[in-house]
Amino acid sequence: MGVVPLVLVPCWRTFPLLRLPMRLSPRLALPLLGVLAISACKDDSPPPPAAVVAVTSTALSGTVGESVGTLTVKVTDAGGGAVSGVPVTFAVAEGGGTVAPAADTTDNSGLASTTWRLGQQVVAQRVTATAQGVTGSVNFVSTVTAGAPATIAVQAGDNQTAVAGAAVATPPSVVLRDRYNNPVSGVSVFFTISAGGGSITGSGATTNASGVAAVTEWRLGPGVGANRLSALAVFNGVAGNPITFNATATQGAAATITAQGSTALTGTVGALVTPAPQVRVTDAGGNPVSGASVTFTGSAGSIVGGGTKTTDASGLAAPDSWQLGNATQNYTLTATVGSLPGVVFTATARPGAAGQVSISAGNNQSAVVGRAVLTEPAVRVSDALNNPIAGVEVLFEVVSGGGTAVGRRPVTNAQGIATVGGWTLGDDIGTNTLRATVQGSSTITGNPVMFTATATPGTPVSVTAVAGSSQTGTVGTPVPVAPSVVVRDNRGNPVSGITVSFVIGSGNGTVVGSTVVTNASGTATVSSWTLGGTAGTQTLIARVTNLPDVVFSATATAGAASVVQALSSQNLGNLTVATNQAASSLPSIRVTDASGNPIQGVQVTFALGNANSGTISGEVQTTNASGVATLGSWTLPTVAGIASVVAQVQNLTGVTFTATMTPAAASKIVIVSNPPTSVTAASNSSYAIATRLQDAFNNNVNLAGIVIQFTLSGGGSLVPLPTVQTVATSTTNDSGMASVNWYLGALPSTQVLNISGTSLTGTVHTIVVTP
Repeated sequence: MGVVPLVLVPCWRTFPLLRLPMRLSPRLALPLLGVLAISACKDDSPPPPAAVVAVTSTALSGTVGESVGTLTVKVTDAGGGAVSGVPVTFAVAEGGGTVAPAADTTDNSGLASTTWRLGQQVVAQRVTATAQGVTGSVNFVSTVTAGAPATIAVQAGDNQTAVAGAAVATPPSVVLRDRYNNPVSGVSVFFTISAGGGSITGSGATTNASGVAAVTEWRLGPGVGANRLSALAVFNGVAGNPITFNATATQGAAATITAQGSTALTGTVGALVTPAPQVRVTDAGGNPVSGASVTFTGSAGSIVGGGTKTTDASGLAAPDSWQLGNATQNYTLTATVGSLPGVVFTATARPGAAGQVSISAGNNQSAVVGRAVLTEPAVRVSDALNNPIAGVEVLFEVVSGGGTAVGRRPVTNAQGIATVGGWTLGDDIGTNTLRATVQGSSTITGNPVMFTATATPGTPVSVTAVAGSSQTGTVGTPVPVAPSVVVRDNRGNPVSGITVSFVIGSGNGTVVGSTVVTNASGTATVSSWTLGGTAGTQTLIARVTNLPDVVFSATATAGAASVVQALSSQNLGNLTVATNQAASSLPSIRVTDASGNPIQGVQVTFALGNANSGTISGEVQTTNASGVATLGSWTLPTVAGIASVVAQVQNLTGVTFTATMTPAAASKIVIVSNPPTSVTAASNSSYAIATRLQDAFNNNVNLAGIVIQFTLSGGGSLVPLPTVQTVATSTTNDSGMASVNWYLGALPSTQVLNISGTSLTGTVHTIVVTP
């Protein structure tokens, strides 16, 4: 059997050309080919594409910049059959990226494909597939994630400044990005402190959706200076890994102030403490605080130079100087900063070198010859500022008067005092001297010191007046001669050192220097004896223990007139005026000195206090032995008011005697309004006629309720014209006044107004109305 070659039959249908590979006999091959040819070429028009559908998934996911695989679509006809040879276009619609190829032609299965590489942004990305001749398209959508972290960088919180020990204001944070600069989430980052100490909260962090990882808090170390924090992303190949954050810790507010060196110091009185005390100011972390104002205050007596200072870069400050006071005592210097507890330095001031010596006790004593003085002589050794010095040897030596000294080389005690053991005077009456010399120095002021003591006679046996007896003086003044006495022993020698007490015996005087010690002549003189205030004999007693008293007497006379007192009543009260009325009590005064002693023979002048005070006689009087003077007579006035008489003595303040004169009973009526006596008829005038009550002495009487009658004759009216009223009454007010209106009219007339009252002398007033 021979081989039948493949017969190609041209046809427009969409199936491939046939080639028959089998070996057929000529008898069979030709009929078969004929059948196939007829069958294949039965319809020459290709079926049109009707739809394009996705073969692979349209919902994809991938990493930026990487391929998500092959996208395949199928083009079908209306019956769902595959259509080959249809051009299909793949295009990136959103998010970037690429497709390759961008166009493909469907194969015999109606399939077309491309490969999709995603864009570089983490955004939704989309590719569309459209087939030629087909309405609609296929959308392939991919969610995109960032790639592997490629870089790490500071997001926030680098190069900050905060107080040491405090948290920085912005917590440090880093951002991780892939190679396309997209933030990468979910990456672990560890923060560690690399310098400065301090602490962190939230040291392990994971990047968020923005690729950021941050510590919760970074608290700087306690020291001032650089602090560093490292951030390490736990991922290989990250450029910039790890990240270093820098922060500068600054000094905080002053929190403590401490002494630099000892606070217990010593120095010399009046000298500077060297070196000057110094303090250090630190913040809560112990860092030195520069620029803090430190106030240094010294205790009383010490002097601070530059009392306000500013701390230097090391937090140190000291005053310019601190000079101790002049007394050997403890002085304090207090350093304060604001309200912080201060630092107190205490310096004990030691005395300087011995600079002066002086008597402490035992000088100018008296003792009986051959006996020891009562007080052992003592000297005080001090520095130039008068501070006592202990441990200095002093030599006591007898210089004159005989006698002996024991314990002659004492050493000064803590008060700087050295006291001789004892000093017994010589056998002769008179001056004894003892010398005290500070040993070991020739430049001490006052060295040596000389003590003097007087050797006195034996026991006194008598005391007698020397001066000041039987004197005369004015009360309240010292006697001319101060009384004095002399004390003697049994041999008639004056005895010095005896205490004499001068006391008042009578008269209530006063003594200055009432206790006196007899001098070298045995004499004791009172400083002064001032007589008491009572005139007469006064006494002063000089008294020595165990000896008879000596009595001094003095006659005290009254002093100058200084007090004028009223003996009679100064106010005679309210009196009704009357004719020739004499004062019931004549003015009388008493003149005394400042002590109340009456003074005789002083001229007293009585005078009327004012013109309406009546009359007096015997105006000039002289005080009697009781210091009293009385006016001769006083006839009181008939004018109401205050009547007075003044008693005047020399230039002293006078004494005034008064009587209040009141009016007598009302006895008459007088007109007080001064109406005219003649008017012109044409004037048609009217007048208010005012009256008042008076007593017989023309004193106004203030009496209300008295009815006054007004009777008019000859024309006119007491009420407004043309009504005519000739009789009217008016009652007096509290001032004793009553009034009426008098209307004259216009006709010539002689009008008479008669004014009267019960038991009162009336009055008449006439007005002539002329044409």
